[in-house]
Amino acid sequence: MISAAQGAGERRAATVELLFDLTFVFAITQITHLLKAAHTPADLVGALSVLTFLWWMYGGYVWLASHIASHRALTAVMLVAMAGTFFLAIGIPGLHEHSTAVVGGGALFVVAVHTLAFATLGGLVGPTLRFGVVNVGTALLLGISGYLPGLAGSMAQALVIIILVGMALFYTARAFTLAPDHFVERHGLLLLIVFGESVISIGISLSAGGMVTGLIEAGLSLAIIIALWSAYFAGDDRRAERRLSDLTPAERGRAALIAYWFAFLVMIGGVLCLSVGLKEHFGAESGDANLSFWLGLGLVLYFAGTALFRYGLGLRGVAPRIAAAAAGCVLLLLPLGPVGLLGAALAIAVAALAADAVAGRVDD
Repeated sequence: MISAAQGAGERRAATVELLFDLTFVFAITQITHLLKAAHTPADLVGALSVLTFLWWMYGGYVWLASHIASHRALTAVMLVAMAGTFFLAIGIPGLHEHSTAVVGGGALFVVAVHTLAFATLGGLVGPTLRFGVVNVGTALLLGISGYLPGLAGSMAQALVIIILVGMALFYTARAFTLAPDHFVERHGLLLLIVFGESVISIGISLSAGGMVTGLIEAGLSLAIIIALWSAYFAGDDRRAERRLSDLTPAERGRAALIAYWFAFLVMIGGVLCLSVGLKEHFGAESGDANLSFWLGLGLVLYFAGTALFRYGLGLRGVAPRIAAAAAGCVLLLLPLGPVGLLGAALAIAVAALAADAVAGRVDD
């Protein structure tokens, strides 16, 4: 079989892949609620373990699509995997009640479909079985973590994070191919949908009444999201596609893992933190005291992720993004009200964009 990545012409995302993305975003929404309700470090570890596993498998299905030439076969695989992801997402709230059977069952189903499809349709039996063992192991750890006593459960969840981050950092992925145009588009579309989670959080403020202060805060929040969107979509996506196309297949897999799995995981974590902060601030249970924490952490993670993204692909402009991440730490300490915090966050994001403009984006 000739993989899609090897075929002639441009490869773009199929509509069934976008449908699959919606179930992933449902899972992201569930994780956001999990973070909002977190009260202990163990709660945070649980949320991060599910996010890490989901992102690992999401990337796995994007890679899988590059190896399936038949649109009909791709549609069947994605629809079946969509069911597993949906039920996995339904079980995410159970992590707080130490009930992880549904999460574990959904995770094992998603892994089984992925492994079987890669081995049969992708024609890569040996490499598939090797990483399939790792995927099954992490799914089992998620499934049993809720039934282990005390610290053991959190350790099982932490082990999921350690294993998958280690795979992303050290696995070469030389046996696998990817279509740069399709790969970049899929990840970009998913990031767009995750941003939508924050936009929805802002909309909550408008349903509670037309307070002038609330409208100002909502406007500042929307401006922050636009600035963060621009930090990737104003040029890094196009530069990344060109860079991946220029790399050899052996180099491409390694760069994709660093930039589009590890760095994007950090970026998505930043957007989720921003979303949690906005939900707490604009929701019925307003928590102004937590806004500085979630807002600052969101900026730190997002800009640190974009810095790693550029570094992983050898793109210019890493230093300004590191500076923006460092500036985000300052928000954790500033004794400002909501308008002041949001204004400071927007200033940091705009300054990062201005640094790109001054540099002239030499890579373009």
